Amino acid sequence: MDYDNLAKIRAEINLYTSRKTSNILDGEFTSVFRGRSLDFDDLREYTYGDNIKDIDWKSSSKTGKTLVRRFIAEKKHNVLFVVDTGAKMRADTLSFEDKGALAVDIFGTIAYLVDKHGDDFALMQGTENGTFFSFFRNGAAHFENLMTKCSQNIDKGEKSDPAGMLDYISESMRRKMVIILITDMAGMDTLNEKILRKITVNNDLLVINIEDAYMYGDDVFDVDRGKYEDDYTSRRSKLLKAEQKERQSRYLKINERFKRYGVSYISISSEKDIIEKVIELFERHKHESIS
Repeated sequence: MDYDNLAKIRAEINLYTSRKTSNILDGEFTSVFRGRSLDFDDLREYTYGDNIKDIDWKSSSKTGKTLVRRFIAEKKHNVLFVVDTGAKMRADTLSFEDKGALAVDIFGTIAYLVDKHGDDFALMQGTENGTFFSFFRNGAAHFENLMTKCSQNIDKGEKSDPAGMLDYISESMRRKMVIILITDMAGMDTLNEKILRKITVNNDLLVINIEDAYMYGDDVFDVDRGKYEDDYTSRRSKLLKAEQKERQSRYLKINERFKRYGVSYISISSEKDIIEKVIELFERHKHESIS
């Protein structure tokens, strides 16, 4: 394994920190989350995705059940990345960059920070063959494997279901987690009150919105319909203003809904803004957690 993705992300973060300083990047990263558990050392039954290093083999052999040591399993963060997929990820961002490629870079940047601080992380994505879900681990090989998987899955299938995945997580996974959802406005819109209430009971939820390009300009391609828009439609300034107004209205509703459940989110449309925006997201979540 040549670790090309790791080298790229590390270089970008090192370049940033050589020009600016940030407590998030210099060691305060783990303090932004509420999910860390310092409960006494006890045992719970193994669930899919647990790190096998946390298994208590002696207790497991006595009981006939596979048990993990909860203090060891939960004294560090378990960070689950839910990255949106499907045909819509073939679209462009508001800065006319590849939406899917930007999602992968965002995932890689945060996963690198998570790994750097010794936390375990996993990836969940909807694909044409069902849901891909990795184990919680850390390390360079794990990072590189998940970067490859994320890139391979990003535009697979026609639809993704971030709300469905969060609902599954809330129903099936008992561990405390930091969940980082990388999606778009359509994905955020699917997160209703019921899902947010269930997922935030025991978990931190942070959302990164990748902003779609407007349906305005030359050579506008509609990925949902699989065709170029006619010039009459794509060059009408009135339609652009209507779309801008509609987005603003939806953002306001999403923001109000997220605030009720302590969900922090930011919007990104360009690769050059990833690190700044990620720091903004973590700082925002840290302050909202305190308040």
